[in-house]
Amino acid sequence: MSESTAAAAAGQNNSLLIRGAEPADQEAIRGVVLGAYAQYAGLLAPDVFSRYLDDQLDLGTHVSYGRLLVAGTQEGVRGFAAFYPDASVQGSGFASGWASVRVLAVHPGAGSPGIARVLLAACEHLAMEAGAPVLAIRSASFMTDVIGSYERLGYRRAPQFDGTAPVRSVAHLRYLAQMYLNLMR
Repeated sequence: MSESTAAAAAGQNNSLLIRGAEPADQEAIRGVVLGAYAQYAGLLAPDVFSRYLDDQLDLGTHVSYGRLLVAGTQEGVRGFAAFYPDASVQGSGFASGWASVRVLAVHPGAGSPGIARVLLAACEHLAMEAGAPVLAIRSASFMTDVIGSYERLGYRRAPQFDGTAPVRSVAHLRYLAQMYLNLMR
């Protein structure tokens, strides 16, 4: 999927543009992830939180398994997603042939509503383009507001894929074939 196709697939939300990340975006992505996750720092032991952040920020691994997407505004990069076309590479029990969102982060000062939703829509489009019947995502169990958002967007709980390392995580699935059929009606 080209950057222009990704932008068209996700749409533009006022001045929001979804595009493939470039090497020059790495510091901005780091800022987005650190900003998005800072609110959770006190919920975990410092060493556990540090390992969790290191995993989220391992852009080299994420790009080796998939695509990095950024949501940009005139103010710069405001959101980030790591899309994996094959969710099974995570070793998390997700089926081969499924796609996944490995990381999704929106800076708390983004000021543009719906950035996470538009990033998810871009990932859904990439997953359908890859022929994946399911898009899987996991969130740390303490991210209750995020978990509720996924459910409101049509993602279904899949407790059989919940994880425990480095923190307890909650899995959600989006069945893309059904979503596609609904769009065609």
